[in-house]
Amino acid sequence: MRTRLGLLYGILVALLLVMGVWWVYFLSQESRIHAQYQQQKLANDRLHATFLIQSDPRVAAEPERWLGESFPHLLFRGTAHGTEVVIDPVVMREIESKARATRNMFLYEGIFFLALLVAGSTILILSLRTEARFKQARELFLAGATHEFKTPLASLRLYTETLGREGLPVEETAGIRQRMVQDISRLEELVNQVLSLSAGDTFSQGPRLQLDLAEECNLVLNDIRRFTNERKAQVILEEAEGCFIRGHRLILSLALRNLVLNAVKHSPAPVQVRVRVEQGKKWHQLIIQDDGPGIPRRLQSKVFECFFTGDRDGQRSGSGGLGLFLVKRNIEKLGGRITLSSEEGHGCVFTVRLPAHSPDS
Repeated sequence: MRTRLGLLYGILVALLLVMGVWWVYFLSQESRIHAQYQQQKLANDRLHATFLIQSDPRVAAEPERWLGESFPHLLFRGTAHGTEVVIDPVVMREIESKARATRNMFLYEGIFFLALLVAGSTILILSLRTEARFKQARELFLAGATHEFKTPLASLRLYTETLGREGLPVEETAGIRQRMVQDISRLEELVNQVLSLSAGDTFSQGPRLQLDLAEECNLVLNDIRRFTNERKAQVILEEAEGCFIRGHRLILSLALRNLVLNAVKHSPAPVQVRVRVEQGKKWHQLIIQDDGPGIPRRLQSKVFECFFTGDRDGQRSGSGGLGLFLVKRNIEKLGGRITLSSEEGHGCVFTVRLPAHSPDS
């Protein structure tokens, strides 16, 4: 259906372009024909005046008196053979100039009309393509979110039915409850990620503030210390003083939090994560490095895509592939960039570059 509409629209645009070109050509020809008509009329008047001079001696003696008022665009010159009638060259130049100006006017207006038509068509096509991409992205998002929600819900349902059986061993019951808690935590984190994603589009974050990267890193790491301790993860902060940026604290903290949690979750315990703040003249760098299993080169270009998980050995991420997508989105909102460097078996290095801000500016 979309292909047919595109074909019909293309045919319509082509017809409009052909009509515009023909209309410009028609008006230009009309201007040329009108100029030829005026020139021919002057030639006819010249012949008429010449006939009157030759047929009436009084007119031949004083042509200006008898014919000047009726033929103001003619000149009468006396010669050895009589009176010569010529067309005033000034009038001829005016006719040619007017015809040329008219043709140029039609040409420029036609070009302007065609430019407007092409611009309008381009805008309409881009709008349709943007709308199509938006619908596709929305469908992919809904499909991914539905899948990510249904998986832990199905597990919870299965575990609940299993717990309802009689004679279930205590050890198995404890294991099922632990997995249920993990699924609930995963659902909670997924809900938080989706809410963060929608909040970024719906609500204003307020004015941009001056933020100290070292201070913000300490706040985030202190906030997630309980989680990192439970995972037996060692998070080392190497901070540099005087690294200021302008932005929103919530956006920066969400990005940093997701990067550190991502490193902890995807690395076997005990994992070591280094968070390093480096000062620069125009750009400050925030580097998050772990000693986990790393990411294969073939997957590195996809890790920032929405709902891409890159699961290993059946292990699924808690954020359903939204974590790094939100990181990239939030870093770009701060005017920065994020890159990944990784080799399989040698951990990951995420480098965040943020525009430097002087406290005095």
